[in-house]
Amino acid sequence: MPEPTTAVFHQRTFANRLATWFAATRPAFLTASVLPVLVGLALAWQVHGAVDWLMAAATVLNIAVIHAGANVFNDYCDARNGTDAANVAHVYPFSGGSRFIPNGVLTERETFRLGTVLLAAGAALGLAMSAVAGPFILAIGAVGGALAIFYSAPPCLACRGLGDFVIGICFGTLPVAGTEFLQAGTVSPANWWLGAAVGCFVAAILWVNSIPDIAADRAAGKWTLPARLGPARAPYGLLVLFVAGFLLIALGPVPEGAWVALLAAFPAGMALRSLHRGQMVPAMTLTLATHASVCLLLVAGLLPH
Repeated sequence: MPEPTTAVFHQRTFANRLATWFAATRPAFLTASVLPVLVGLALAWQVHGAVDWLMAAATVLNIAVIHAGANVFNDYCDARNGTDAANVAHVYPFSGGSRFIPNGVLTERETFRLGTVLLAAGAALGLAMSAVAGPFILAIGAVGGALAIFYSAPPCLACRGLGDFVIGICFGTLPVAGTEFLQAGTVSPANWWLGAAVGCFVAAILWVNSIPDIAADRAAGKWTLPARLGPARAPYGLLVLFVAGFLLIALGPVPEGAWVALLAAFPAGMALRSLHRGQMVPAMTLTLATHASVCLLLVAGLLPH
C-alpha cells in the first residue's frame, strides 16, 4: 500500500478533504475497537437474552470515533516528539503512524484540530449514553478517554512502557464490559475474563507493529516495552501476549461456546513463525487476523444457537 501523498490527498475539493480526514484516522485499524464491542454484545445476548440495537449502534459509533481521534492525536504527538520523522524503518501502514504529517499532507495544527474534534465528538456521545445508562458508563468513558489522550500526550504512558497495558484496557476490558453494562445494567463474571483476553490480542497488534519502530522510538526517548527489550528479545513478547490471551479463554469462567476462539491459535502460530523468520509484513497481517479471528469466533460461540 503506498504512503499518502499530496498528489492523492490534494484537498482542493470538499470531497477530497473529507477523504483526507477519513484516511488520516487509519480506518483499517478501527476493527481493533469495534470487534470487542461485538463481543460484548454477543455476551449480553447470551447471558441476558436481548439486545437494544439502537444502543448497540451508538456504542459502535462511539468507540470508533474515540479510536479514530486517538489515532490522529497520536500522530500529532509523535510528530511533536520527532518519532515519526526519524522513523525510516517503518512498515507502512502498520507502523510509523499514518505518515500524513511527515509526508506533508496535513500540518501538525490540522492534525491536532482533527484529533480534538473527533475526541470531543466521542466524549459528547459518551456523555449522552451515560445520561441514559448511569455513572458506571461515565466512569468507563472518563478512564478510557484519559488513557487515549495520555497514551501519547505528556506524561506519555507509551513512552514509559505502559502503552501495551493501556491499549489492552482501552480496547479490551473497557469496551467489552461497557457494552454489556449498556445492554443489561450489569457486568457478568465471564466478561472480565473475555475482556482481558481480547485486550491481550489487541495489545499484540501494537506490540508487533512497534518492533520496526524500536530504533526511532529509542532515538526520540519513546521507551515502549519493545524498545526497552530490543529487537532480539522483543519478538518473545508477542508469544507471551498470545499465550496469556488463550489461557484467559481456556481457564476462565466463560461460556463453553467461547472455547471456539481457541481455533485462532492457528493464525497466531503463523504470525509467530513469520516474526521468527523476520517476515514483518506477514507477521503484522497475521497478528491482525488473530485478533479479528478471536473476536469473531467469540461472537459466533456466544450467540444463542
